[in-house]
Amino acid sequence: MLRILIFLFILLGNFYTVSAADDIEMLKKAIQTTTNKTELGLLHKKIGDYYVLQGDFKKAADPYINALSFSRGSFPAEERTKMAVYLSWAGRLKEAIEELKLITSEDPSNLKVRIHLARSLSWSGRLGKAIEEAEKVLKESPENKDALIIKANALNWGGDFKTAIPIYKKLLEQEEDFDARLGLTYALLSSGNKKGAQESSRFLHPKYAYQENELKRLIEAMGRATRPNLDIRYSYYKDSDDNQLNRYSIGYGFWAGNWKLDFDYSHTGAQDNWRDTRAEDLFFKAYSKVTESFGIEGGLGLIQFANNKTTNFLTWNIKADVNILNGTAGVSLARNAFTDIAQLIENKIRFTDASLYISQKLTDKLSLSGSYSYRDYSDNNSANDFQFSPSYTFYIKNPVIKSGYRFRYLNFNRQSGSGYFDPNDFISHQIFTSLYFEKEKFYSYMEPYGGYQSFNRYGVSNNDFFGGAYGTLGYKITKNVLFELNAEGGNYALETATGYNYYLVGLRLAAFFK
Repeated sequence: MLRILIFLFILLGNFYTVSAADDIEMLKKAIQTTTNKTELGLLHKKIGDYYVLQGDFKKAADPYINALSFSRGSFPAEERTKMAVYLSWAGRLKEAIEELKLITSEDPSNLKVRIHLARSLSWSGRLGKAIEEAEKVLKESPENKDALIIKANALNWGGDFKTAIPIYKKLLEQEEDFDARLGLTYALLSSGNKKGAQESSRFLHPKYAYQENELKRLIEAMGRATRPNLDIRYSYYKDSDDNQLNRYSIGYGFWAGNWKLDFDYSHTGAQDNWRDTRAEDLFFKAYSKVTESFGIEGGLGLIQFANNKTTNFLTWNIKADVNILNGTAGVSLARNAFTDIAQLIENKIRFTDASLYISQKLTDKLSLSGSYSYRDYSDNNSANDFQFSPSYTFYIKNPVIKSGYRFRYLNFNRQSGSGYFDPNDFISHQIFTSLYFEKEKFYSYMEPYGGYQSFNRYGVSNNDFFGGAYGTLGYKITKNVLFELNAEGGNYALETATGYNYYLVGLRLAAFFK
């Protein structure tokens, strides 16, 4: 509280104080009657100062921007820095960053301004640039707490938990700090160490209003990540070969210590012009981040094919992943079965899948991912599948906008005629753009894509363009309940097991329990 009073006292002593809305109108009239740029700058700044005293930084933003544009040179660096900081608090990060860059170019040794610049860059999603500015501060002042927290936060927000966590811990070994503790808790939560995140959160004791708000947001995030959840879904599928599918599923997940446990059940009703069949799928899996860098998963289930004769098959999977460099790598082995169309259910096609995968962030915006898998099928067939995809995030904040390229090569040993798409030398080149947007209780995701594909099947060569899209529209009914509508469709041959043109529509209801 003492720090807040001192801050307010400084504001009152250094700023022109406007006591009433009438005075704002007088200032605006004065602006209309003068052409002197220096006077215009001072008048706009006084209006901005008034709004700052009221705690309304958003209203202060435009007057400050006008003040700087009219007479930047008439304000000392300290006043320009204050205006830039208030602009960043108002969410006008572009303007704040531009001003702070100008000040640092005029005085590169001003570490205080450089710290504000690094912080604003991190808030704008320019995480790599934020780290660069923080490093410049740390080169001159290696133990600077603010620069270390900004660097750790930027690493954390970029998904590099392995590097961020030791920085937070080092700061907390020196002294307990709310911002460092908050960052550590989020990093542990995001990395999968839910138990560690819960233990860390117990040391969070807010002193100021903004810290209370941050703690509330953390509690909500931890609740979503750690509370038991119920997930109910329905989807309808249809393709150009008259396959139809109705799928109903329900899932329940909860945490036991540092293990995430999930039970999933789905009922599939499948029809085509000759068949009407169903499949039941029950699966249990458990995942844990054994260390901050290494995770393991195991699952066991049962699939029942119900057509002329009911048949049960055991399904399972094992998986391990590790945080490596600036991303993750993993290996998995699984036994499963097709339930995509009636013919596959009738033929009882199962497969064993062995996969390797890796994903890396080269910068805060550029990512690479790749995978290889070998599948062995129950009808004496096999396939090699290789995928590679670079992507670039143009905007990290809301909305999140990303574009990328996907390459895929798939080759089967033979055409089995069992009902799944089994080409030779399938090659596709795909371009995609994704957009995620969230406002209040609504959120949406959209991903259109298109490209070119070629393959051989049954001795016939195929070459054509393809396109399609995914889309989700969601509404948060309460903090603990959400509802979604989703749809997808297209003519990309590998988007379904059958290789036909298709569309799918669905519903989802999810609830998180206390």
